[in-house]
Amino acid sequence: NPRGWVILMNDASLAKKMLEEQVAKGNGSVKVFEGKNWVDDNYKEYSAETTISEILANTDVMSESSKAAAKVDAQFQILKKEIGIADADIESNVVRVPFLHWTSYGYSLAYQPGTVNDLYPADDHLSVPDPHGPIIDGKDIFKVQLEDALKPHGITVDWVENWDLLHRLEGEVHCGSNSMRQVPTVKWWETGR
Repeated sequence: NPRGWVILMNDASLAKKMLEEQVAKGNGSVKVFEGKNWVDDNYKEYSAETTISEILANTDVMSESSKAAAKVDAQFQILKKEIGIADADIESNVVRVPFLHWTSYGYSLAYQPGTVNDLYPADDHLSVPDPHGPIIDGKDIFKVQLEDALKPHGITVDWVENWDLLHRLEGEVHCGSNSMRQVPTVKWWETGR
């Protein structure tokens, strides 16, 4: 884009809206996290499988997602001010990434795999945790949304299966990777782009 970069921002409100749209289309019983398991404090597995309607009825997920959306928005307002991004620039510089939150051990964590917690191995590729969202017309609606949002920026999404290894243990792709990077001498936030 004109600034040379793009911001990926968690948008729990968008995730909720996408699920509500599917309920309105009669897809409330479509499964989410199909075939996946959570693990309890004793490392015993139990089913994570649920439906779109059950997620929307989950008061912890909906309440925590609402709180997370407000916190992310407040942080984004600070970021906008600090880097000088105008509202008119948001459409070309911000990619909203939908996923919901829930509470665990008193913290707000990604309920769905946190798709902003990714790895950027090349200018045109982003390695992202598989969201295991609802499959509508043969496609995961959360995968389609992110692929479509990044396509104008020339970025291809490489989906990474990290549910068992990282997500259900409260981490994602970025948490489980170690990428060596050379720190640039030019500080992007001081370039005025």
